[in-house]
Amino acid sequence: MRIEIISTGDEIVTGLVVDTNAAWLSALLLEQGWQVRRRVTVGDNLKDLKAVLAESASRAEVVLVCGGLGPTADDLTAQAAAEAFDQPLTLFPDWLATIEARYASRGRPMPASNAKQAWLPQGGEILDNPVGTACGFVVAHTGHQGPSRLFFTPGVPFEFKQMVREQIMPRLKALAGEQTDTELRRFYTFGVSESALSDMLDAAPWPAGIELGYRSSMPLIELKLIGHGASTADMDAAEARLLATVESWLVGRGDEEPAQQILDLLGDKPLTLQEGESRGALLAMCHPHPALTASFSHTLASELAQLAAPAAPLSLTIGSSGPDGVPLLLCVDGQLHGQTLKVSHPDPDSGRRILAFAALDMLRRQLQGLPVLGDYRTLARTASR
Repeated sequence: MRIEIISTGDEIVTGLVVDTNAAWLSALLLEQGWQVRRRVTVGDNLKDLKAVLAESASRAEVVLVCGGLGPTADDLTAQAAAEAFDQPLTLFPDWLATIEARYASRGRPMPASNAKQAWLPQGGEILDNPVGTACGFVVAHTGHQGPSRLFFTPGVPFEFKQMVREQIMPRLKALAGEQTDTELRRFYTFGVSESALSDMLDAAPWPAGIELGYRSSMPLIELKLIGHGASTADMDAAEARLLATVESWLVGRGDEEPAQQILDLLGDKPLTLQEGESRGALLAMCHPHPALTASFSHTLASELAQLAAPAAPLSLTIGSSGPDGVPLLLCVDGQLHGQTLKVSHPDPDSGRRILAFAALDMLRRQLQGLPVLGDYRTLARTASR
């Protein structure tokens, strides 16, 4: 199923507003097994809107359009759809009554401009918006390349996301017949660079219908095996090949964030954190843990031999920065495991996240019965204990 996304609005084109809706939607669709083929951004210009709607509808089976359904003069998406697909704007009385009722429930009369939001392309199907005045709608179009369905939603993120989950996703699943033509398997690595992974993984081609994608998400590299109509046997073989190469740096797999996967290994065991150089980055990764104690101090030692663990059964400590790097200490029932790492990164916040995950990875390795100190390619270890 070919899917394209169109984001509308001058504020997005000019960069005054970041288009988080399209990124969120692309990721959500990929989780369901549908990879978006193209994303387009267009301003509030009727001619441009009509052109991009017609172009996407000529290629894609599904087009998801976000924005431009408000009551003001620059909200032109419904008019553009009506003209692009020769489905004149028509009053939908039921939605007009819904808008009026929502204003009445707040003790306010409906502004006349809101009536515009009940004028939709003739023959369209309404998508309910349970929290706003702009309903979404669906337009069906058949062109030279075959049928296309265009789903229109408002751009307010809270409204948009609720409508996608409740209104659009069930319709897409029905369209696909509960079958997906794309399978996605996710893997996360730490301590190895994207280029090094590429050298190891891209030397030989992957089976037909399978591709490998990379995403840098500091401090991790996400690897995505994407199968387009590939058999389960081929996907399993590709996964085995990938894992055989990256096993030393694998820190998680699946849709759940690796930090949460590590915390899940803890169960309900208490965890104590002490942070110096990381300045709360470790706490940010661990805050969902229900039995967490955390503190920050700028006076923690910068040498591993002098770094002390708190009086707790299980703790992680990140010391201060010194000439040899930053010491990290894991204490498990009085047994100490430590290392000093030198992190070279131009962005201080990214460097702190690297330190925080390195400490968390020590915990993961201990919980999984692996050597506590990993073999990292992107970090220099200057001391250990």
